[in-house]
Amino acid sequence: MEKDIIKLVSVNIELAKHLDLVRAFLEKEKPDVACLQEAYKIDLKEFAKEFAMEAVFGQMGLIGRVEYTKPPFFPYGVGILSALPIQDVQRRYYSGNEEIAKTRVFQGSSSEDAHPLLLANIQKGNANFTIGITHFTWSPGGSTDDLQRSDLKSLLGILEDTSEIVLCGDFNAPRGGEIFDTLARRYTDNIPLEYHTSIDVNLHRDGRKLAGESLMVDGLFTTPFYQCSNVRLVGGVSDHFAVVAEVGRI
Repeated sequence: MEKDIIKLVSVNIELAKHLDLVRAFLEKEKPDVACLQEAYKIDLKEFAKEFAMEAVFGQMGLIGRVEYTKPPFFPYGVGILSALPIQDVQRRYYSGNEEIAKTRVFQGSSSEDAHPLLLANIQKGNANFTIGITHFTWSPGGSTDDLQRSDLKSLLGILEDTSEIVLCGDFNAPRGGEIFDTLARRYTDNIPLEYHTSIDVNLHRDGRKLAGESLMVDGLFTTPFYQCSNVRLVGGVSDHFAVVAEVGRI
């Protein structure tokens, strides 16, 4: 029986391209917890201030704000916003490390970034929710390559230390493929099967090319003591659909 429920959203916000849409989405949904990928640290702090939330950040690298490969460069990565108390924050790197993340400048491919699993315990009443967010290693065309396989092995090794988790993020690997399905065999895949893609073709730079393709690359995975309900995807937020869910602690 579910005793405690939080409202969680997860979305790749594509840096600073859609900040007004993201802001409107957060204002409308009013989540307890928001997990953001491809976020500038400075924007995460602004959202935290605007919505009276706590923020924690896991850096992947440095990237330009106007032109990605040209200065000035700013920290970007993954972040958690929470209207509830945050405890026990961890940044566990399965690719690279924190030093690489703080110094590596984007040169045109995010596959060379450092990749953290950002973990935080969210407290609601007497219940604790372990939230994990990541932006997994990119590969061309949604294919699986050896770099992804190596990074997945490292990520799974880190996850073995966490017995209960709500794991979300952009996994850069479609459902039905090797990476996504490896995770789905270990955890519950909570994205309803009626959704075939998490790419918003109306906002994605390659939207026309990707229209009609099965590219469910965004995930919401849970271990047994969590149960997700009312899971839906919301468009018009970024180049990825936002995942919205109610997460219960059983």
